Amino acid sequence: MMNLGQHWHGKDQQLVPFRPEHLLKAELKGDELNYTKVLPEWYEYTIEMAFEDLSWTFLRLGQVACMFGVRPLWPGVGEVWMIPTVHVNRSAIALIKGGRHILDHIQDEYDVRRLQITVRSSNETAYKYAEKMYFKTEGLMERYGPEGDDYYLMVRIRNGSTC
Repeated sequence: MMNLGQHWHGKDQQLVPFRPEHLLKAELKGDELNYTKVLPEWYEYTIEMAFEDLSWTFLRLGQVACMFGVRPLWPGVGEVWMIPTVHVNRSAIALIKGGRHILDHIQDEYDVRRLQITVRSSNETAYKYAEKMYFKTEGLMERYGPEGDDYYLMVRIRNGSTC
C-alpha cells in the first residue's frame, strides 16, 4: 500500500480508495456537470477508467471534495484524471501537496516516465492546478472535448524538465 503522506489526513479530511458510490453521490460542478448532460454514459465511462489501487477520493468533512487517479495507457505512460466537486475549493493546498506526492510516488514506483492530462482551454482554474502539479502544456487539441471545445494536452515527464 502506498504511503499517501501527511497532507491528506486530519480531523476534517481524508483520502480513501475510490468507489463508484463516491461519484454517484458527488455534488458535481462546472465542466463535469456539463459532461453528464453531453455524454449520457459519462458516469459509466468514469467508473471504468478508475483503476483499483490507482484511484482515490478526497473527503472533506465527510463530503466528496474530488476524485482522481491514474489510468495506465501502456508501459511507462499514464493519464491522470480528476473530478472536482463543489467542496474542492477549501482543500486546494492539501490537494496540491498530496497530489504531487502521489504522482511522484506513481512515477517512481511504477516506472512511469510520462503522465498526461487534458484540460479544457477555458478552465483557468484547472489549468493553474495542473501547472502546480508540475504539468506543462504540450499542445492544444482543437475541438477535442465532448462538447466540441479545445483542450490542452499537458504532460509531466519524470527525470526531465517538467517534473
